[in-house]
Amino acid sequence: MTPISLLFVVVVFSLATLWQLLLAAPNPDSRAPQTHYGNCYTADFGHGRCLLRSNCDFYDTNVLDTTSKRHCNSQQRPNLVCCPREKNALPLVAPRIDNNTKLSTSEVTAAASHVAGNFNGDQLPKHPNCGTSFAFKVYGGNNTGLNEFPWTTLLEYTVQATGQTQRICGASFIAGRWLLTAAHCVHQSFLGSGRKLSGARLGEWNQTSNPDCITNWNGRRECAPPFIQASFDRTIIHPQFELENWTNDIALLRLTSAVDWSQHHPLEPVCLPPSSGAGGAAGSDQLEGSAVDVSGWGLTEKNNEPSAVKRKAVLLVQSQSQCQATYRNEGYSIIDSQICASGGRNVDSCSGDSGGPLTLETYTADRNLYVYQAGIVSYGKKRCGQANFPGVYTRVSSFMDWIEQTIRNNSDG
Repeated sequence: MTPISLLFVVVVFSLATLWQLLLAAPNPDSRAPQTHYGNCYTADFGHGRCLLRSNCDFYDTNVLDTTSKRHCNSQQRPNLVCCPREKNALPLVAPRIDNNTKLSTSEVTAAASHVAGNFNGDQLPKHPNCGTSFAFKVYGGNNTGLNEFPWTTLLEYTVQATGQTQRICGASFIAGRWLLTAAHCVHQSFLGSGRKLSGARLGEWNQTSNPDCITNWNGRRECAPPFIQASFDRTIIHPQFELENWTNDIALLRLTSAVDWSQHHPLEPVCLPPSSGAGGAAGSDQLEGSAVDVSGWGLTEKNNEPSAVKRKAVLLVQSQSQCQATYRNEGYSIIDSQICASGGRNVDSCSGDSGGPLTLETYTADRNLYVYQAGIVSYGKKRCGQANFPGVYTRVSSFMDWIEQTIRNNSDG
């Protein structure tokens, strides 16, 4: 054997030994997000991540059969399975406004139809009347499908001196008469003296066309209904909103007229999460490592210009301690009512996405897949998409009591 051949064998053997040691080594920080080997999807359990079976925290890995393994096939790692996002499982979403009764199956069906005369624009809907999950399922992201993220809403502003319309913030449709957005999108310091919030486009997709249409792979033309042009009669900013640290960056917008979304498919509200109660540091990390989606029309990596078409990007939630350390160096304090998420280099929310939703796909207790809003786009580095520098989002679960009480106080009924 030549010296070069001998050296090659030694190198290969050393790398193989090192790889085995790395696989066998315990995780020094059990709270750190687990390394995964790609996203996956199975018909039985929905979205998941390719993990070693020993690292999958699913309640019963024995039910992850060969179908699950086939989605994560790897010769280097033969024991990978498609591990469902079980740690995101939540109890059934409860009714939000003045409704403490549990609905039967027939009542849920009736509620979904929104029979004329019974529609309540002030009631926050629960699953299955919100947050439809899209199996086919921004900066560094991709264009959404025509009907994806139907709750993501485009806010419009009018420059009073010229009458020019600007679309520079987003919001989420949460009930027939209510939108959720960031406080800074409607605060006077942002609006200035010559600009006012003048309306919203519900059910928008492509800003340059109305109605929006696409041509499917089979050549068939598919069109969505025209967007709904809405106006507001009340703007309610959280009373403790602080510009210095951008804390409590949340606001509610009441539509002048309620929109019955069942009459405007595919428009649909997003579900909201259960209240986080007292919260605390432990609760603030409950979503750490979760994959979340951000959607909007903000600046893209192409020419650093706003997108005409609604876009989406997949991010991962970071730990609070990691995010606090990152922003401490910038002079900002991250508190438990904020979430940090990053998609790595060139994958981020960006200017123009403010106020838009950060959503998470999860399961109800009876394993129905749905989407709820975990965060509101708040702020981040001026240069978007920097590696190891997450964006900051308002944690919606920390404000559920305020949302519910504010809607009650401003309900006509």
